[in-house]
Amino acid sequence: MLRHTALFMWRDTTDDTQKLVAKKGLAYLGYGCPSVRAVDFGSDLLGGSGPLLDVKPWERTPLWHARSSGPPASFDMALHLDFDDQTGLDAYNVDDVHHEVGVYNASVCRGERTARVDWWYDGPSRVEKGGVRHTSLYLWNDEAMDPQKRDVRDAFLALERSIPTIRSVAVGDNVGTLTTDYDLIVDEQFADLTDLELALDHAAYKDALAVVAAATKYEWTARIAHAMSSG
Repeated sequence: MLRHTALFMWRDTTDDTQKLVAKKGLAYLGYGCPSVRAVDFGSDLLGGSGPLLDVKPWERTPLWHARSSGPPASFDMALHLDFDDQTGLDAYNVDDVHHEVGVYNASVCRGERTARVDWWYDGPSRVEKGGVRHTSLYLWNDEAMDPQKRDVRDAFLALERSIPTIRSVAVGDNVGTLTTDYDLIVDEQFADLTDLELALDHAAYKDALAVVAAATKYEWTARIAHAMSSG
């Protein structure tokens, strides 16, 4: 399957009613765009960008100085759309329904922070309603070489064997052409939020993140955890 993943961050002024309308728009993409084979979306379960917004702008650590502390907050809303092939994704990109939903999202989300990846994965659609999805998007360091990138992919794939609460892990490289696209996606599935929290606190997971931090622009990581197909 070819998946389009996009993570969004709310504007400071976006209210709960606008957030609900935005999520309804994401849900409708599965019905209004004929080339979409499956849709998954949801709101962050770990606080989203709230912890960032609670800190005054002049007191926040700038992202370009945040190597030691990592990403300052999670994103707020995720969208995952599956297609049979590039033709299906191209059809979606010019679909009027997609355009309408995109225009509304631009009015309630911080467009400059939207994180996107188009990536391939094998097997059936990775949507398990009721489960929890943890998604992380990364940008390679300019100095990262192929062996180092391979080590990052291998470190995440190994977590499926070393952490019992992880149901599955998929790692994909971006095939999109936008200059704003991220480079790598890690897509993990769990039975529930408790299992996710146990994994994030596991020594093996922390070791994997250390490998990632050495090869990526870690402070620019885009991440979110949400209940699949929940809104």
